[in-house]
Order: sequence, then C-alpha cells, then structure tokens
Amino acid sequence: MDETDVEGPSTNWGTVPAVDSFAKQARRRAETERDVVEWAIDELETLVAARCVDLEPVLGYARESQPSLPDRHLRAYDAMADVLDVDRDLYEAYVFAYSELCERLAEGECRTEKHPKGCTNALASPPVTVADGPLVLKNRDIAGRGLRPKSIVEQPPIDDYHGFLTVDTCGTVMVFKGVNDRGLVAANTYIDSNREDLEPGEQLRNGTVVRRLLEECATVAEARSLLESHPTRQLMAQTLFLADGTNAALLEIDPAGERIAVDDDRVVVRTNHFADGASTVTESSKRRRDRARTLLADEAGDRLDRADLWTVAADHANGPGDDSICRHSEPETDDPHAFGQLTTASAAVFEGGSPEIEVVMGNPCERDRTRFSFGEEVPPEFRTGRRWLDRVRDAGE
Repeated sequence: MDETDVEGPSTNWGTVPAVDSFAKQARRRAETERDVVEWAIDELETLVAARCVDLEPVLGYARESQPSLPDRHLRAYDAMADVLDVDRDLYEAYVFAYSELCERLAEGECRTEKHPKGCTNALASPPVTVADGPLVLKNRDIAGRGLRPKSIVEQPPIDDYHGFLTVDTCGTVMVFKGVNDRGLVAANTYIDSNREDLEPGEQLRNGTVVRRLLEECATVAEARSLLESHPTRQLMAQTLFLADGTNAALLEIDPAGERIAVDDDRVVVRTNHFADGASTVTESSKRRRDRARTLLADEAGDRLDRADLWTVAADHANGPGDDSICRHSEPETDDPHAFGQLTTASAAVFEGGSPEIEVVMGNPCERDRTRFSFGEEVPPEFRTGRRWLDRVRDAGE
C-alpha cells in the first residue's frame, strides 16, 4: 500500500471530552465498548463451560499480579467491571490473565505468548527517514485474537497525567503501545527472561509500564528516568521502543541479568529475544528479526518512510505461521479464535513528536490503514470496537 491508501480524517463525529477522574473515564470507555466486550465475555463463558476449564489457577495469577498496578489503574478496572453486565470472574481473567486462559482453551498443541513469543517492532530515525521525527512500527501478535476485540482508545489528560492514544483490547487497563499528547511514543515486545524468585505482585507488568510511561512522561529522557527509578529486577523482560520529536532509543530490559541495555542506532528491529544479551531465542524470533532487518536495509538507500515500515508489517516471508512477520492462523488451528496460536491482531505506526496513530486492525496485509490524531474526531465504529467485530463476523461467514 502507499500513502493514498490511508483513509482521511472524518469531520462528522465527536471528540473525547475532558474528565476529572480515572474512574469516570473508565466508565465512559466501558459504556462505549460495552457491546463488543459483553459479546467476547459471553463467547468465552460458553467455551469455558463446554471445555470444562478450571478458572481457579487462572484467577490465582490474575489476583496475585494486581498489587503491581497503580491504584488509578485498579480504580479504572473496577469502574469498567461495574458497568459491564458479564461474569465478574471471567472478566477478571480476560483483563489480567488472558494468556493463561488461552493455554487452557487451546485445542491440541498450544502456542501462546509463552511458546513461541510474538510481536515485531522496528524503529527508524532521521536522517535515515524522510519524516521529521523517529518512526516506530509495532505488529501486535496475540493468542486468542478472535475474542480480543480492538478499538481506538483515547484517554484525555487527567489531573497531572498526560492523555494518550492507541489501538488496544476493548475493556482492558493495560497498554502495549501508544503515543501521548506530548508526542512521546512507547511500544514493547515480550522476552522470556523473567526472574523466578519474585511473586507476580512484585513485578511491574509490561502493559503497566507502557501505560505509565505515556501517562507520566513527555520525553525519552523522562521515560528512561522513570524506568531507572525502579529496581530492574522488578520489571518484566521486554524490549521497549521510545521516541519523541528529537530522540529515540531501544531499551533491552533484562530483570534476570538486572541490566538495561540501550540501542540508539538509526534503524533498530527487535522481536522476542535480546540481541545484546542472553535470552531464549526461538526460530520464529530470529527469522522475523532477520527478515525485517533485510527489508529495511534494502530500502534505506532512499531513506525510509511510513510505507517502508508498512511493507515490513505486511511481510509473509517464511510463512504461513509463526515465522512470518504478518501472522495468520494456520488451517489446523482452532479458528476463528486461534487460542493456540499467536496471530497479528493489529499493527500501528507512530512518529515521535506527533500525537497521532496510523493503524490497521487485524492483519496489515488485508486492511486499509487509517490515521487518527489525539483530540480529534474518530468514527464511532472505531471507538466502540464495532469495526473490528463486524470484520470478524464477516470473515466467519
């Protein structure tokens, strides 16, 4: 696709108004996303009963990990739960332990965030790019995509916290990529290198880290300072991409080795292993990183633009399946939900310093890109998750 494929902004829908508490914002979001979240939880409830899944181990992890969340995020979760007409235990698992739930719902061999991991991220900075600021790509690969509805999520500034814009799962409180109202971009990939001597409540979850950075920081320097204020051993393993209008960096956060390594090269790619340190390396992770680096190197002679990053996002070399950057469900997996396989649920491109998102919900090879700006109008079908749900239903017919 080229830039002409991007749908232009609409002038026919409202903006997200200011709010004075996280609970009020969460209630408003729950009311906006209610239909798709209640649909997803109802579907999960049917499958859990049909497959005789014991929720207690899943809920154990969900509840043990919650003390690591800021009180404002827990208040937001409680506010959403109060609005939604769903089974409270299952909703708690949906929000805090979905990967663990997918492990139990998968039929046959299970391939979730634990085996093999997913997500491919890339960063390109001036003068290698034609953009004014650094460009960041994130392909978000998850298990159970079919019951993980996506929407454009916008949170206005609240008290002294920055507002942010992202695409993420409806009805949840954690964020794995996004840009805030100051133009700070944060996006991560998961690495299997966590400490085993810490309780879940002692580890700051990846989705909490990214959301806190967006809410609390305006620059890459501030983001790094916030991370360094926590003992590295208490963070979860990840590669974290950061960009503002002038600076960018990739951080390899390794709690097992108690180290944060910085890669500030002009072009950086990471998947699900540490390139500058020790970690588990799956064939999928290595192949996806090598392929993305090759694609970007081939294009760098003419300087990189957004279209080059989207070419990476939609690439199918080494596929179909786990080794492809753009991941689809394989025929033998349990479609339409794919609990046992990671597939690409969304892809997004950000520019540091610019509070907007260019996004595809679903596989980037199949959908047109749409661009949204913080504080501006967004079609209701994107805010509610209805665009995502309609496409899922159409694909199943």
